[in-house]
Amino acid sequence: MLERPSSLVVFATVAGSAVIGLLLYAGLFYANARRSTSGPDAETVLPDYPSKEAAQAESERWIMEGGDIVVRTTQRTRRSVPLSKQERLKLEMLADERRRARIEADYAECLDSADNDLAKELCSFQQSSEPAQGLTSASDGGKIPKTKIIEDVDVVTNKEPRRTCTFVEDYRRFNCVELAIDRDEVIDASQKDSLEIKTYKQFRY
Repeated sequence: MLERPSSLVVFATVAGSAVIGLLLYAGLFYANARRSTSGPDAETVLPDYPSKEAAQAESERWIMEGGDIVVRTTQRTRRSVPLSKQERLKLEMLADERRRARIEADYAECLDSADNDLAKELCSFQQSSEPAQGLTSASDGGKIPKTKIIEDVDVVTNKEPRRTCTFVEDYRRFNCVELAIDRDEVIDASQKDSLEIKTYKQFRY
């Protein structure tokens, strides 16, 4: 009569079969992974280059392919220029109008404060002596400016790359970024620092 195998032997046999199955599965997974990463369409996360020159050339090519943006800068310049004859004449007329308005206001105030007819007549004599002085001052142009300030506004546009790279010698690589903006888009210089980063990239050697 045949003896039944002990439970320990059965357990060891089942456990051994399970381990062999896991090893076979792991081997197949590793083989498939190698085939998938070694194919022609596989991409490396951090590309390696044989020299600094090769990495730099590739980074420059990447920058060129990214295109440019247009950065607009507004420059304001103030300068002094002589007044024309027409401008001086206009200023003299305005000064004369202000002088006449002041005389009329002073005359009205004098009449209001006069106690009798004699005082009112004196107001007329007082005002009649001032216009001559005012006209002399206006004709001399003592308070009329000879120059004026004008402001020139110049808009300067410069093309700058959407992609830029920085060389990091200690780590033997070029760190590169791409701005989140369309090619050939026009922005003000003040907006450039607020642009977000779209892509980070490294070129190692």
